[in-house]
Amino acid sequence: MIKFHELKDSLIGELHNRPFPLITIPAQVSHMVLLNPVTREKEIEYLNILAKASKMPSASADVTCYYESAEDFDFRWERHSEFSTYTLISKKEISGSEHFNGFMSLDQEWISNLKGEVISANHIDLRLPQNAPKEEDEFNQYFDNEALIGSHIYDGNATVWTSVQSDQDGFSRVILIDEGIDPNQAGRAVRNLLELATYRSMTLLAWPVARSLLPELGGLEKSLNKTGEKLKKLETLEDEQNLMTELISEASKVEKLISDNSFRFSAMDAYFKITESRLEMLKEQKIPTIRTLKEFHLRRFIPAYDTCMSVVKRKKNLSDRVGRTSELLHSRLQISLEAQNQKLLASMDSRSKVQLRLQQTVEGLSVVAITYYSMGLIRFMVEPLPIEKYLGIGDSWVIGGLTPVILFGVYAIVRRIRKTLDKST
Repeated sequence: MIKFHELKDSLIGELHNRPFPLITIPAQVSHMVLLNPVTREKEIEYLNILAKASKMPSASADVTCYYESAEDFDFRWERHSEFSTYTLISKKEISGSEHFNGFMSLDQEWISNLKGEVISANHIDLRLPQNAPKEEDEFNQYFDNEALIGSHIYDGNATVWTSVQSDQDGFSRVILIDEGIDPNQAGRAVRNLLELATYRSMTLLAWPVARSLLPELGGLEKSLNKTGEKLKKLETLEDEQNLMTELISEASKVEKLISDNSFRFSAMDAYFKITESRLEMLKEQKIPTIRTLKEFHLRRFIPAYDTCMSVVKRKKNLSDRVGRTSELLHSRLQISLEAQNQKLLASMDSRSKVQLRLQQTVEGLSVVAITYYSMGLIRFMVEPLPIEKYLGIGDSWVIGGLTPVILFGVYAIVRRIRKTLDKST
């Protein structure tokens, strides 16, 4: 029997997770992105309060997305790593410049008690051509006279208009006009537009962080430049050690700077790539005299992203410079220590030579001293003997003759002892 991996079905399920909705035009979509929500368990618990009030099935405790329909709307909730999204799709038809807000149909106390901070909020009004604005004045009424951004999308099957500005209720508005788009494409278009706005905002979360880091980066770069200048002027080992202490302090500041913001900038890069992919998926075609979404991004969004990336590069360059400066200073310290060690070895060698000479001098003196005392003892032994009677010479001659013999004998013994000690060491 074939044995399937326990994660096989869940992995396939992940590929089909968070599908785009099927939307029949006319329709209205309201969407909120909440940053820093409560735990998933508490969020689901609060979600089920709305589900009960709206007569929708309850969400199970282990889900990360929830798609259900109420009497007047479709409701979608998705949990992501940093944020949660709430989407409401209504079939209520509106006309003229009327502003639609699907969340007004929900319990306002429930809405006000949602935990988290809204980082992106959008209304998308999907209209049939006969009910869509046609003249510039009509668009100005809908978008409060802001500069228009628009394009044909999905090979001309729909037209999108927006200003990428927030109105009085804090929501950005989008008009999507049906030019032959089917419910499948409409759902994909809505999801791409909402994700474009969501991930654009999530990307730009790094921008104020980057701006706040610019003064600190400038200060650290200047400090490191000074350290490099000091490196050229070092004279003593103490100077080198003091400079190493300063460099360690600077390195710790750089590492703290990197670690404190590494997640934000890593997430920024991931969100930027998603934003770019969603923009490409729209397959925009230009409307004469009107900026496309892509042109807007190139003009406003990309420079902000580039600013963030320049900060990331400066942080990396700063870290690399600290590493290189540290290596140079370490190498200099090693050379200084080796030179100092060589001087110490030379001094020790000189001292050992002096000690050897002193030792040799002491050995010579010890041979004389031992010989002197040995002859004294021999004198005491020789004087009582009748040497002159038997040998016909005085005691002095005998002692004088023995002196060189004793001297060389003592010298030989001392030399032998020294050799033995040298071998043992």
